[in-house]
Amino acid sequence: MCIVNSMNIDELLAEAETGKRSAIVDRITDEARPFWQGCEERVIAGRQLKPYVVSRLLKENFNIKISESAVRHHFQNLVDPNE
Repeated sequence: MCIVNSMNIDELLAEAETGKRSAIVDRITDEARPFWQGCEERVIAGRQLKPYVVSRLLKENFNIKISESAVRHHFQNLVDPNE
């Protein structure tokens, strides 16, 4: 019996190369991408961002709803991908 997965082979291979797949990144629109990439760059550089503020700004300015905890987990995975 074959288990059907919603991910295709290319997605599986990409995850195998890069590690965890983040559903958050899929929700970031082209319009919001510069803001999001700026947030990620700051987190990687060791600057502390407030996940609740990032979540609020995404919703207010780009109409993207991502929970505070999802933002926090994504930022933690950027800093320590083994968690």
